[in-house]
Amino acid sequence: MLRFIVLRGVLGWGVTTAFIVQIIMSLTSDKSFFDGFITSLIAFPLGGILYGYVTWMMMLNKSRQLK
Repeated sequence: MLRFIVLRGVLGWGVTTAFIVQIIMSLTSDKSFFDGFITSLIAFPLGGILYGYVTWMMMLNKSRQLK
């Protein structure tokens, strides 16, 4: 479970989303890519923990229903 949360949630969703948001923000505003980058690298991976946990629980419930 922890491996799933780290790989899918933190790295797969959190870090990826942080990069995408920073790219969009740098293209659509006067801020540079690195303005707010640290904040994004903290906030989005924290959200990724929640995303990974909820996804894991949903998969667990579906697998129990199939049995």
